[in-house]
Amino acid sequence: MTTAFDAAPEAQERYQVRLDVGLDGARRIGESAHLLVWCDALVGEVCPVDALPPRLEIIDATLGSVGDIARRLLALQAERGERTMVAVVAAGSPVEAPDGLAVEDLLLAGAVVEALGAVGIDATSPEAAAASAAYAGLRGAVGHMLSASVGGRALASEAGPEAVAAARERLESGELRILREFSLPA
Repeated sequence: MTTAFDAAPEAQERYQVRLDVGLDGARRIGESAHLLVWCDALVGEVCPVDALPPRLEIIDATLGSVGDIARRLLALQAERGERTMVAVVAAGSPVEAPDGLAVEDLLLAGAVVEALGAVGIDATSPEAAAASAAYAGLRGAVGHMLSASVGGRALASEAGPEAVAAARERLESGELRILREFSLPA
């Protein structure tokens, strides 16, 4: 039997809160998780729900919903009656193989990790802790980072500044978007 201490290090299984980037990262840290939080600040692509590990509950994050995401994890943990593992994924663009660091997605992921810590879910991987620290340090500049980042500038160039404004409005939404609910193995 494989334990969290002898599993592949890149799976981050010894931590309750893990963080990685893109679809491959989601697969690495999501195999042994129960909840996956998809962080795509600019929504370059639809979350590839069917390409993600089965049984995972998948939530599409926004800055406005991070508190609800943390409360959802607590509820899922209470329903299961045991520690619930969460994979926080900075989507990147393209999600299949991100071209560099999508700072806007990393900051959104950091906001999720910070919200989880605020409700006591703080057994975080170093990767998740670094994203949380980045968010804490740049909390007041997230809107600027969204429009000034490589991804934001590319979106403005391709679709116009109104596309960035729409992404920012969506990012601030408080709606909890559960894309797939957790299910027990058959």
